[in-house]
Amino acid sequence: MATVLDFTTGSGNGTNEVDLVDVAALMLLPITASMIFGIFTMQINVFGGYDFTAPIWTVGGASISAALLITLFADFWILGTNVLNDQTKHEQNELIAIGLALAAPLLYVFVPAFASLVQADILRLALLMYVSGAAVYVSYES
Repeated sequence: MATVLDFTTGSGNGTNEVDLVDVAALMLLPITASMIFGIFTMQINVFGGYDFTAPIWTVGGASISAALLITLFADFWILGTNVLNDQTKHEQNELIAIGLALAAPLLYVFVPAFASLVQADILRLALLMYVSGAAVYVSYES
């Protein structure tokens, strides 16, 4: 008998796997988060050029860029399709780890003390891997 795939909850057989609905967000999140953390930059040079880390708005000294907005969209997409459904059962320690990982880009932009804490290159790379890993974990576990 064929299993029916539900678009919002992933596999039809109840096993853990990365949901197809999250694949685009899981590809965008590490790229745009690495731009936020200053690991690399990217710009488009056609049609006048555009830098994804250039500020769109400046609020209280913090620069809101396209990379931050895309990262937040990817975070909320993954959370919305995985954590907020009725079939997901995460323990409290998992939710705290997921929350910290998905809040890290906001903390890096809006809290200067957090940005100073992870100022070393290896710490920013470790933070990027933690944020990316948490997003994949959320998609896989639900």
